[in-house]
Formats: sequence, C-alpha cells, structure tokens
Amino acid sequence: MLDSVFAQRFIEKIRKYTDYNINIMDEKGIIIASRTESRIGTFHEIAYRIIHGEEDEIIVENDNQFVGVKAGINAAFFYKNNKIGVIGITGEPSEIRPISLIIRMSMETMLEYEIYKEERYQRRNIKEQFLNLILYGENVTEEELGEYAQRLNFKEELIRIPILIRFNEKSDQAEQILSGIRERHLTSSQDISGVTRNNCIIIFKHFDGKLLELLQTYKIFIGESLSRILQYLKTNHIDYKLYTGSFQNKFAQYRISYLHCKWLFENTKPVKNSYFFYDYLQEYLHSLIPLTELNGIFEIFKTQFDDKFINNYIEIVSALDSTDYNLAEASKYIHIHKNTMSYRLDKLRKALGMNPLLRHQERIFFTNFYDYLVKTKK
Repeated sequence: MLDSVFAQRFIEKIRKYTDYNINIMDEKGIIIASRTESRIGTFHEIAYRIIHGEEDEIIVENDNQFVGVKAGINAAFFYKNNKIGVIGITGEPSEIRPISLIIRMSMETMLEYEIYKEERYQRRNIKEQFLNLILYGENVTEEELGEYAQRLNFKEELIRIPILIRFNEKSDQAEQILSGIRERHLTSSQDISGVTRNNCIIIFKHFDGKLLELLQTYKIFIGESLSRILQYLKTNHIDYKLYTGSFQNKFAQYRISYLHCKWLFENTKPVKNSYFFYDYLQEYLHSLIPLTELNGIFEIFKTQFDDKFINNYIEIVSALDSTDYNLAEASKYIHIHKNTMSYRLDKLRKALGMNPLLRHQERIFFTNFYDYLVKTKK
C-alpha cells in the first residue's frame, strides 16, 4: 500500500517547513524515503519492531543504540486502523515531539487523500479524468495534472497543439468514432485525445522539433499526421470540420488552447474544412474588447449612416478583410465584377474620407468599424 514515490513526495513537501531529518519506513522496516538519500534502502530496526509489535511509538535517546537508527522519535502511521509504515524524525526527542505529532497527522491525512484518489482512478478511466481536468478544470493545479500525466506516461515538455474535430452529422457517435481511430492506432502514444461535452473529438497533437521552426510548417505537419484519420472519416462518410488552437508545452495552459479551438468553432463561418487559430488573431483579440469600449469609439460613426450603407459596408469590407484587401480576390469572394467592387468601395471611401488600400492605419479603422457593425447588428 505504501509506495516510495508517494513517501518521497511527502518528504519533499515537508522539507519546505522544517529542517529536521525525516525518514519513512515500510512494513519491512526498510527506509523508502528520506531527506538523507544515503539512508534510503537501509534497514531500520525500530521501525520493524513498531510495525510488527505492540508499540506505536518508540523514542531513541542516543545514536546507534539500534541498527540503522539515530536519536529521535519513531511513530507508526495508520490507515483504517492498520499500521502501514513508520515515520522517524531525527533530533532531541523533547524538542521534536510537537513536530512529530503534526507530521504524523499530515502523513495520515495525505495518505487518506492519495488512497481516495486511487480508488477514484479505479472507478473511472484515468485518461478521461485527465482530459476533463485539462478542458474544464478551472482551478486545477499543475501538481494534480502532473500526477495524472505521470500515471499515463505523458511528457509535459513536448509541444502540443489541440485539434477539435466537429462532425456535421453523427455527433452522437463521437465516442464510437474515436474508438475506431484508437483501434486503428491512428494517433501516437504522446497524443492526448478524447470526446468533449459537445460531442466533438479533441486531439492534443504532439510535435517533435523547435517551436519557431514548427510555426512555419505546422499546418503541413497537421495535414500529414491527420491524413489517416481524415481518410478513415471519409471512408465512413463522416463530414467534419477541423479547428486548430494554439501551441502549448504546459498542461496548465491546455485549457486556454482548447478555448481557442472553441472560439474558432463559435466565430467562423463553416465554409472551409480547416481553421487555424493563428490566422484569426486579430479577430480573437478584438473579441476580447468589451462592447461598451467599442461603443465609445464607433457609435458616433454608425449613427451617420442608414441601413443600406451599413449593409453595403459589411459585405464589402468582409470580402476585403478575408482576402487581405486584395480587390480582385475580394470581388471573386462575393461573386461580383471587379469594377462593381471598386464602385461600391469608392462609396465607402468617400463617405469616410479614408483609403484602406493605401494607408495601413485607415485599413485598421475600416476593419474595426466593420467588426463593430457586425457585433451590433446581431
């Protein structure tokens, strides 16, 4: 029941608050964790006597009075009234008595909590719990995530990026689809995958390599690494959309990255199969600005125009913004002749006295005014 990893972790926690040397012994009387590493693995005679005898505590007045024992207090700790180990604290017994009681109580409390968590692991799928903490655990600690990751052998330092797969149909079959993907080994051992609460599949895809190099090629890598998954979906006639979030290398940041996927899902028109968060940074950052702030900037301009002008403005600037203000491409985007696009844009330029095709700052105004009109039109 008592494991050395847990015991050493307990000592690492305690050492932040006391300089006394602490040893933890198992049911065989072997020191399995200690602040003095050289003592780990050695036999502790008093611990063995406590575990297998009637006494719950033995005080040792002098060093070397017993085999492998120094002066201090050695006390059993319990789980459900059973002795499962011994804590030894080195020092003058009269001085360390209060500390001994507190550390013993702390050990039993932490052990109960750890066993409780272990029972929960057995009741539910560990990986599912880990993913739930990543996606929805607002107050989860790095330590908790690290414990889960360690059990699942997930390496935190790897760079991962979340890919949300949304199904146009068969959304209620997400679990079944994911099972098919896993059975065919279409993801790697370091990919973290699961089903979200709105029946999408989420895959935190891991990357090998340096981040700044990946930034240039990650779209290609995603396409290649998901090719077998996408082929599986096509073979089974499953329509889908892909929403790729932001890079992360800390589990505590994965929730933010997932929320970036959700933002794409909720704020882009479903006209393409793949969407990438970094392509929508301006729109995302703009969405964080409170509407009251935007009112203070743009409301006065909106009141100068009628609905016909505003509708024309939204359609034209939407096309320009989607094509990086390329007039020819923008006209194709909304299926009108380039000359018609120029004519309609001229009306906007004259009304506002700005030219977004020539001046960067005026383009920023055009785009942000467009975003404001779209928000207030809903």
